[in-house]
Amino acid sequence: MRVLVTGAGGFIGSHVTEGLVAQGHHVVAVDDLSGGFKRNVPAEARFHEIDLRSPEAADRAVAEDPPDILCHLAANAREGASQFQPRDVCGRNLMAYVNVLVPALRRGLRKVVLYSSMAVYGKQTPPFSEEMPRQPVDVYGINKAGMEEITEVLAEVHEFQYTIVRPHNVFGERQSMRDRYRNVVAIFMNRIMRGDPLYIYGDGEQRRAFSYIGDSLPCFLRACELEERLNAQIINVGGKEDISVNELARLVAAEFQAEPEVIYVPDRPREVRHAYSTWQKSAQLLGYEERYGLREGVRRMAEWARGLGPQPWSQETLELPSEKAPVVWTQNL
Repeated sequence: MRVLVTGAGGFIGSHVTEGLVAQGHHVVAVDDLSGGFKRNVPAEARFHEIDLRSPEAADRAVAEDPPDILCHLAANAREGASQFQPRDVCGRNLMAYVNVLVPALRRGLRKVVLYSSMAVYGKQTPPFSEEMPRQPVDVYGINKAGMEEITEVLAEVHEFQYTIVRPHNVFGERQSMRDRYRNVVAIFMNRIMRGDPLYIYGDGEQRRAFSYIGDSLPCFLRACELEERLNAQIINVGGKEDISVNELARLVAAEFQAEPEVIYVPDRPREVRHAYSTWQKSAQLLGYEERYGLREGVRRMAEWARGLGPQPWSQETLELPSEKAPVVWTQNL
């Protein structure tokens, strides 16, 4: 199959690209490298550095090598920061998706695998199941909910297959260690290696379920298969065990044999307190199983992070600076 992977230089996207190449697919990899790295893309994939916010650029990429399957992972996935970066989040999520989906459909696209987010569930009572309605409470979640609905509408009208996966809190090797806005496992690891304190929002008792990439990746790859049983399905993919952020901080610190200072700061605006999802449907349809689990995943990622070494934080400004923005961001802590 000819597969187009967007966001191929990013964390999950690079693992998906590598896995599809290993399966023998002809893979075209697209990324603007705003959050990913060229080093993450396997040499066997045909790489294009393209900003999908440009319809013309997206058209050219698709026309050059029309895909049978589109795996769309390109995103600005900063859920908490999306209230302060709405233009960038909307451009790199909903609009980037539509810009690449339209020319792909014009050229015979057979299937879309849309990587969404559990942010579409909002503040409902966890564990979030696929049968729950979409009730996003932040700009990022609104984008993902819109992308899902656009996919459903266009699939009915233009008759292509789709599978929507909703990963949650995936972590592991190749995750950006430079982003202070998202990916708490990577943030904690980089802060410990830099000798910085750990900043925790609220009281740290908010609960999440974390998923190691080695456990989730087989599901991501199976979702790309052209199987009728996967068509028009929405599937949560992620960890079975929910823990508090405080527990996660202790787990990561223990892996580095460190006792970092912990500083508690106010909650981020519109942050959901408890967020974790069901996993049974992913086990049934995609064969999800935890061969590694949270603790072994943290150990493996920590080993990789130590090899990479402490990283400088990316420097950028918020589109909408506000006193409601976390001090960790506004003061570059």
